[in-house]
Formats: sequence, C-alpha cells, structure tokens
Amino acid sequence: MKIRSYTPPGSQNQPQEANPASPPLPYPDGWFCVGFSTEWLPGVVQTRPFMGEDLVIYRTRSGILRASRPYCPHLGAHLGAGGTVDGEHLVCPFHKFGFDVDGKCVRTPFGPPPKASLSLVKITEAYGIVWAWHHHNGDAPSWNLPDLDLPGDHAPVYRGTDMAGHPQDVCENSFDYGHIQPLHGVEFLGEASPPREDGPFYDIEIKINRRLPLLGHRQHSVSAKVIGLGGISVVVDLAQLGIRSVNWVLATPIDPWRIRLHLAVSSRVTWGRHVPAFLRSPVSSGAARAVSSGMLVALERDIMRDFPIWHHKTYLEHPKLSRKDGLIGTFRKWASKFYPPTSRGTAGTPLVTHRHSLPHRDLERWK
Repeated sequence: MKIRSYTPPGSQNQPQEANPASPPLPYPDGWFCVGFSTEWLPGVVQTRPFMGEDLVIYRTRSGILRASRPYCPHLGAHLGAGGTVDGEHLVCPFHKFGFDVDGKCVRTPFGPPPKASLSLVKITEAYGIVWAWHHHNGDAPSWNLPDLDLPGDHAPVYRGTDMAGHPQDVCENSFDYGHIQPLHGVEFLGEASPPREDGPFYDIEIKINRRLPLLGHRQHSVSAKVIGLGGISVVVDLAQLGIRSVNWVLATPIDPWRIRLHLAVSSRVTWGRHVPAFLRSPVSSGAARAVSSGMLVALERDIMRDFPIWHHKTYLEHPKLSRKDGLIGTFRKWASKFYPPTSRGTAGTPLVTHRHSLPHRDLERWK
C-alpha cells in the first residue's frame, strides 16, 4: 500500500511534522486499522507502524494472519527486515529460527529450539479490513468488532495518508454538526433519528442537503457507526442510481500525536438485471468497483478539507462550545472509556498524566 505524507499549504512541499513532546491525548484502547486483507496473500510479510512501534504482520500458507512485535527473542533481529514465511512458520532472517502461529519457537538449524516466543499482538479481519488490538495494560480484547450488514460486491478500494493528529479528533468530526456547512458546503438539516450509544459503538443518522455530481442538490440521510475510536463507517444509499456504498474513515495512531488515516469504499450496485446469469456476478462486481473508485476520489476530496485542521489543531479540554456545535460534549464523555482511568479529567475527558518517551521513526521507509 502506498502511503502519502500530508503536505499542508505553504509548507514548500515538505510534510510538516507536528509531534509535540507531551501530546494532549494518549493512545486510546481498541481496534485500529493496520491495512486491508488483500494486502496479505499467503506467504506475505509486511511491517506497519502502530502505537509508537512496528508490527510485523504475515499470512501463513494456509491463510492464517498473525501480527508480532518486531524483534526476534533470540538475538533481536527485526522480523520484518527479511523475515519469511515457510508453511505455517515465520522464519527469522538472522539465524532462521522458526515460530509457529502461536508464536512459539519450534525449530532452529542447530538442534532443539530454545524456550522462546514471539510477542504476538491480537489481530483480526472484518469488512475486508485488518484490525490490530491495543490496550494500555496489554490486556486481551474486551469487545469484538460488530457484525455489520454492509454493502460490498468487492474488496474495499483504499488510500492512506500520514499526518499529525489523533483518532479522537477524526471521530469527533461526525458529532460536530457545526463544521459541516462552513467547511464542507453541506447544509445540515437535523438528526434523522436519535443518536444511540451501545458500549464501544455509537450510531448517528443525520439529514443533509448537498450537491451531487450530475444530480444537483439532493436531500438524503447519512448513517454512521463509530467503532471505538478506530473508525467510522458511513452508509450511503443512492437508491435512485441503484448504488449503495459504505465509506470508511479509519485513523490509527502510529506515534504520539501522529496518525495514519485510511479512507476506503466498497459498493453494491443493482445494475445488470438483463445481463445473462453467468455474467451477472462479474459485471456487477466490476461495476461496483468502478463506482467505489469514483466515490473514493470524492470522499478524499471532501475529507481533505479537514486535513489542515487535524494536522495543526490541538486538543482543548474545556472548549467554549455553542448551541450549534452538536454532540461534542456527549461524544467526549463516551470517548473517555477508551483511555486509562488515571488519564480522565474531572468532566470525563481524557488527559495525559505522563510524557511519552518513544524512539524516533523514519516513516518513509515503510511507504
């Protein structure tokens, strides 16, 4: 996957690094996107930045996907720098020690393996997206990704961008009704249904009036599900065109106050009813993918209006809100559950009580 660094206006084509020594928000707990299922064919090993360190993600020959922290427990070689898959084993590039899908060292070229294991990170696949789990204490997942009835006749099409920021700011956008018109030129018409909190998920449905290509101004509802602080799925239903899509906005912390933002789209179309049955599925899938590619361009163009805001803003614990700002206070109270209790402020908002001390990373090497 090609990742671009966001270049803000006036930066003379150089990505601005905005990575404060003491970020105002810590890493949140939960599931976060580290890529897409189609990026890992059997035998593929790739390294991704995640929460201030590398994750080495690989798929065994039988199709099992695993993620490990990067260093071999034998003598510290980076498993993503030359590591390979041999059958169901990840093989270290240094001494060719092999590790099974449970992380246990099961073979060496020198005889019996030592009692050593990889430091595995919980990983799962859902909706064509690969998700990794993070918890501040290293605890196992306390909740699962939801079963969603999402449209999609193909794997998601996607793009990625690195920038300064935090996933809470990205998710908060869905609750900030006041920014929709001045920043995106979309008229906010109100809530189509009451917002609903369900544990680690939050559902909202709003009515908007926006200009659509070739269709002019159209009023329609937008349904969004926020999945922890790791992602937002937005279902777009254009029944008059025979199109139903899901747009994903996925923000993953890669360093303190720095995120990798993935945008993804998958679609379903109802065209081709007069196509012969044996051609219907490939025609539908190809048409849906073409629609998704076009919608991804439109999604990126829309979301890019937020890029300079996210890249340069800070987190205000006590914002001076107006009555037109929407559910920001409600959202922040809900979002506080994804942080350590000692990091929560008196109003339920997360605070940092310690400084992060993490090694510098040259992100360009993984792009």
